[in-house]
Amino acid sequence: MSAAPKPGKWRDLAPRLLSAIAMVAVGLGAVLSGHLAFTVLVVAVGLVGLWELWRMARVKQAAGGFGPGDQPMLALYLVVLLLGCLGLISLSAEGGLALLLYAIGLVVVTDSLGYLVGKTLGGPKFWPRISPNKTWSGILGGWIGAMIFAYFTHPYMPEGFVRLWFFVTSAMVLSFASQLGDMLESALKRRMGVKDSSHIIPGHGGVLDRFDALLAVGALYVILATIFG
Repeated sequence: MSAAPKPGKWRDLAPRLLSAIAMVAVGLGAVLSGHLAFTVLVVAVGLVGLWELWRMARVKQAAGGFGPGDQPMLALYLVVLLLGCLGLISLSAEGGLALLLYAIGLVVVTDSLGYLVGKTLGGPKFWPRISPNKTWSGILGGWIGAMIFAYFTHPYMPEGFVRLWFFVTSAMVLSFASQLGDMLESALKRRMGVKDSSHIIPGHGGVLDRFDALLAVGALYVILATIFG
């Protein structure tokens, strides 16, 4: 019989949920206020994100300088940040309210279900060298949650939108992109020697810690839009 979960295992649940609620509240407020308000929010996140990258680089330099692969990692995340902001703004302008809310909701569902399933079931790590807390059960839990979310939100998409089966399947791809965005930011912080991208959100880290998954989805949107027109 396995041991009962330790109370400390869930010690970060409350602040994590509060952070998610705050993120959704701010995001929904901007989205429902219109494209201009949402664009202002995304630009603000991008500018703070640039400052956080600069801050992490300064921490790394102060700790002994860059090692092999550190600067390319910073450059890669800079590209993700810029493409992510561009993608979110484009999605707001071109996709409309329904698709933008769907993208935000998918990221929240992926993160929440992945966290709860991973914490509950545990099991083998997905990529321990990059993100030691991510498990296969959490990854799959996020995918399943995203696909269920897509199934129930498909009727609210624009008329003549993609077929249900494609919409649900693509939700898994978007879900995985959001998870990779989270892991990429974790890998960057590990290389830079910091726990959080900043402390701008008291008790919860920085904007890159909060919006890394959504930025990855925005970046994927730009890439797919470029490839498929």
